[in-house]
Amino acid sequence: MGSLTKDYKLVAFDLDGTLIVQKSSWNAIHEYFGTQSIAKKTFDMYCRGLIDYKEFMRRDIETWPKPLHISKISEILSNLNLREEAKEVVETIHKKGIETAIISAGISLLANSVAKKLGIKHVYANELCTDEEGFLTGEGIVRVDLMFKHLALIELVESLGLSLSDCITVDDSINNVKFLQIAGLGLYFSNENITSNLGVKTIKSLREILNYL
Repeated sequence: MGSLTKDYKLVAFDLDGTLIVQKSSWNAIHEYFGTQSIAKKTFDMYCRGLIDYKEFMRRDIETWPKPLHISKISEILSNLNLREEAKEVVETIHKKGIETAIISAGISLLANSVAKKLGIKHVYANELCTDEEGFLTGEGIVRVDLMFKHLALIELVESLGLSLSDCITVDDSINNVKFLQIAGLGLYFSNENITSNLGVKTIKSLREILNYL
């Protein structure tokens, strides 16, 4: 568990519900196309271990209209809102010489866009596959499995020559508790104070991250 005086070297952010206001970039697309009910069944199957994340992605994409160009997905995702304090917080982190990353089970199109706006160098998120003309093929590339986000963190930390104790992780979902627990300091971004026995701390604003730097 981290302390207020530790010199952290990396802050790894979740995306959906953390850096952006909306809880799910996947759900934003389903809301646009009216496919939420089908998507919920698929997500439940994934959570019950009946399908893996790659199959979950494939089934999600299958519910959307066809043919579907990646530019339409980009248009839908462009309407999602960056959290008001995100830019200020990330800029302050960078001024302290600390690296930042996005590790998200969401869509790389959005993650890369947010990373560019915030100056975040490292991005792990899931990719929608397209053909040569930019139309979705129906397949996806899994880089972050929702229930195993900590594996992406381990990969990043090793590539940077850091240790997990050097990291702060920030996430709004307790489903990703191992992502929070494995770091030197895990910050659960929520109004619910349910983390006392989980070895992580709760924050109610991204600005509270700065109290630990």
